[in-house]
Order: sequence, then structure tokens, then C-alpha cells
Amino acid sequence: MSVFRQLFYKNRKYYDDDFDWDNYTQDSYHRRLQKDVETEYRAISTEGQLTFDASTGHVTSHGAPIHPNQQLILEMVGQLQPETVHEVGCGGGDHIANVGALYPQVMVSGGDRGATQLELALQRHPELQGRLGLQDITMPFSHRWPKADLIYTQAVIMHIHTAVSHFVALANLVRQANKYVLLVENQQCHNFVRDLQSMIDGGHLEWEEANLYMVEGSGGARGILISRAPLELPVLRSDLQLREGVRASARRLKRSDEDSARGLFGFGKAAG
Repeated sequence: MSVFRQLFYKNRKYYDDDFDWDNYTQDSYHRRLQKDVETEYRAISTEGQLTFDASTGHVTSHGAPIHPNQQLILEMVGQLQPETVHEVGCGGGDHIANVGALYPQVMVSGGDRGATQLELALQRHPELQGRLGLQDITMPFSHRWPKADLIYTQAVIMHIHTAVSHFVALANLVRQANKYVLLVENQQCHNFVRDLQSMIDGGHLEWEEANLYMVEGSGGARGILISRAPLELPVLRSDLQLREGVRASARRLKRSDEDSARGLFGFGKAAG
């Protein structure tokens, strides 16, 4: 990207998504996976390489370490004990396949907006055949998307910045989930807590009650858990809680504020 285009990108009012999804191919994703993950972490775990300790709620990786985000996802599955788990934006399928490997009693599925991503996922995880499908979480809700007790994203919503698309995505995630939504995202790319609370107050979520909690994995990754029922977990009241100790990015925070400002919330809750 030229210097001029970079300056234009950083100063325009309505941001595009971080990627041109039509050109974000299997090769593009695979290169990022190899560069950003597999140089330091084991992406694919087989039977016996991961164990969950119910007494501590921690997952242990035997041999090579796993990415902290993946560790948080696996630990939340163990702690919440859902019967079904669906990943939105499953990419190469490693996270959801590892959920299935560690918890074989859990029915897993995954969706992604890229057909070539799903092809890569099946190349890496043939056992996911029949459990993956095309899904654009910013589209109007589809009743054909698989419902699950736990729906989660990992580095997905943080890349969505076009118009009010991230609001639509958050509403769809809750509508698709039976009990829980787990967001494992860069906390500075959106004002997740502010935006979710605005959606709750404005009646934009399917659930009558939605509780926001901060969860942290034993590897240090933080996430947002949206629960249909109250839980004994740290309540999230502001984005500052999530961002504590994180070096601030002025560009990301500015973009987050502009994204939040596009939300329009009206019609207060009826009295009585």
C-alpha cells in the first residue's frame, strides 16, 4: 500500500474491513498461519497432546505450546461444558478441530465466509467433513446456521469495520447461540463492552437477559463471555477492564470510537 493510500485509509470516516475478503484466499490465510502461529505454537493437536483439569479449569499442552487464544477457548469449553460448539470464522479449522479432539463428546461445527478457507480446513482436518459451511456473520440471520450451546469467534469481529456490520455480527452471534457467546478478539479494535451494552439497552439482542463477563485463560489471553444466565465470573462494565495493561494504539482506539458512533439506538424498554 502506497504512503498516500495509507494516509487516506487512516483518515477516512467510514473504514472498510481489514481485508478484501474476495481476495483473501486459502494461500493468503495459510501464509499468515505459518508466519504468525506455527513458528511459535503447535496449531494442530492430536489425541493425548492436550488435557483438561476440571479442578483448576486449565488446559495443559504436552510437548509444544499452543497459542494463548486457543488455550482460552479450550478452557472455556471445559469449564462451561456445552454439548455443542460452533466457531464463526473457522478459517483453517484448527481451533474447532482441537475442541473436538480434546472433548470428543462435544458436537462441533464451523462456518467461514471463504470457500477456499473451508477447503483448507478440510485438507487439514478431514474429520470435519459435513460439519463446515459457508457463513457470513454480517448477513441477515439464517435459520440454517447451526445452533450451538456455545458460539465463539477468534480474531474475526476485530476485522469488521464497514458501516454497522460489527453490530449486525454481534447480534447474529447471540441469536445463533443457545447459552453462551465467547469473543476472543483484539480489545482495542472495537469498544466491545460499550457496543454490547448499547445493544442490550436498545433491545437488539435476541436474549431477554445478556450478562457480560471477562474471562482469562491460563496462558494470559482475555475474552468476553456473553451468557444467557448469570454466572459467578468477573462482570464486565467497561472496555477499560479488558484493556488494562495493554499498550494503547491511538489509531485502533480512534477507529473503535468511529465504529461505535455509527450505532443508532432508540425505542426504550416499554414500562410495565
